[in-house]
Amino acid sequence: MKHSVLQASRYRPLALVAALLGATLGLWLLLAGVYLWSEDPARPTIRISASGLQLTAGEGAQSERGLRVERAASNGLILVQGAIRPFEARDYRGLGWRIDGLDATRELRVIWATAATTRKPFDRLISPDERRAGFVTLTDDPNWAGLVVGVGLAVVGSDPEAEPLLFESLTLQPRRPALSEILPLAWNDWRRDPGWTGRSINFTDSTEGAGRIRPLIPVVVWCALAALIHLLLAPPWRGFRSWTPYGVILLVGWLALDVRWQWMLLERLDQTRSLYAGLEAAERQRVGPDQGFYPFIADIRARLGTEPVRIFLVASDPASYGANRARYHLLPHNVRLSATLDAASGVEPGDAVFLMSPLDRTAHDRGRSELVFGDWRLAVSSELSQPGLGTLFRVTSVAVED
Repeated sequence: MKHSVLQASRYRPLALVAALLGATLGLWLLLAGVYLWSEDPARPTIRISASGLQLTAGEGAQSERGLRVERAASNGLILVQGAIRPFEARDYRGLGWRIDGLDATRELRVIWATAATTRKPFDRLISPDERRAGFVTLTDDPNWAGLVVGVGLAVVGSDPEAEPLLFESLTLQPRRPALSEILPLAWNDWRRDPGWTGRSINFTDSTEGAGRIRPLIPVVVWCALAALIHLLLAPPWRGFRSWTPYGVILLVGWLALDVRWQWMLLERLDQTRSLYAGLEAAERQRVGPDQGFYPFIADIRARLGTEPVRIFLVASDPASYGANRARYHLLPHNVRLSATLDAASGVEPGDAVFLMSPLDRTAHDRGRSELVFGDWRLAVSSELSQPGLGTLFRVTSVAVED
């Protein structure tokens, strides 16, 4: 008997369906591990080093190892606050610390203030077990809610003869998601649109606020798991030598990426229609992503006239978005990007020089009406200027300073 049951025609689609479902379950388990143990870019661990600690009650100063507190205030209180940006309490589960010299005779409390209670902060006594662990969980405290604008530690009961304390750091740990939250988080990351970045949507970077997983990775993992499960259920050494199931698996993965891409294109189409429908070309630029500097570029084009002019656009980073977009908006003028100019640049009288702010290798000698590029100078006349954006000059003559 040559495995007649396994080679039955109805077993083949069942093996494929089992592979697809098994890969889906396996991918969910892997995602659960990633979302439970990896750091969310939108809710990173907040680490406050010694330089970010402020002593608001007591006497002390910064040292090489940390914030050294020599003595408490007259009421026996030492209060250390961390410099933080406001954050939502629901996103963080508790506070950790590193303190050297704290003994059991002194009381340790965590203190925090919310946007609604800046004048009356909350505090919580830290238990002996929490002190030994160096971490206090705050999610079960009803006052740990809202926008937290300040957090710190208070040491109560210090006498004048007590040993100095060394505060080395504070750490706010983000809350780990529950299992029921993983699928919504993964779905939100999958459908998050990074906008027009100039890169493939399948290779978007995990920058601040972005998802934790690039969209291509779960698809590749799912395809690999499905192919492996199908290989085990329908091995070629038992007569299953068709490549069709593996082609179906790859097709499903490709369709998942393409459907995601098409969905984003439809969303971007709606956004584009709402922003630009019915507007002329110049009006679209004034409400688009370049609205901050396009009016100034339009003024430059009006000043230069309609005949093409050679423009030397000098920027601290010639490859930056702003420099390249300015070059685009200045077409049909002949724009050359550079970080500086010298005698080999080929600048001639009548050319225009556009200095984009900020600059670090160029100076404008207003008294002599010259642009200074190291030892090389250009005699220019100022044509147009906009604070924070740049200045347009016309080259009148080229000179070299001895």
